[in-house]
Amino acid sequence: MSRRTFTRIFRRETGLSLAAWRQQACIVTALPRLSEGETVTTVALDLGYDSVPAFTTMFKRILGAAPKAYLRLAGDA
Repeated sequence: MSRRTFTRIFRRETGLSLAAWRQQACIVTALPRLSEGETVTTVALDLGYDSVPAFTTMFKRILGAAPKAYLRLAGDA
């Protein structure tokens, strides 16, 4: 299967681009780890991000707040 065919089928089946799906998978994986007290640096690097700012930017874009701020807000809810 060509890359283009895979990409087209993946989008049709999931409703997401591969990049968007990966970002959501990273968020789903990161949230419990961050909630348990792991550092943002450890989680970001374990998920394959080259830098903490890159992870934080993605996290903020998807959830509306940086990881630490998001956890503080979630804890207040």
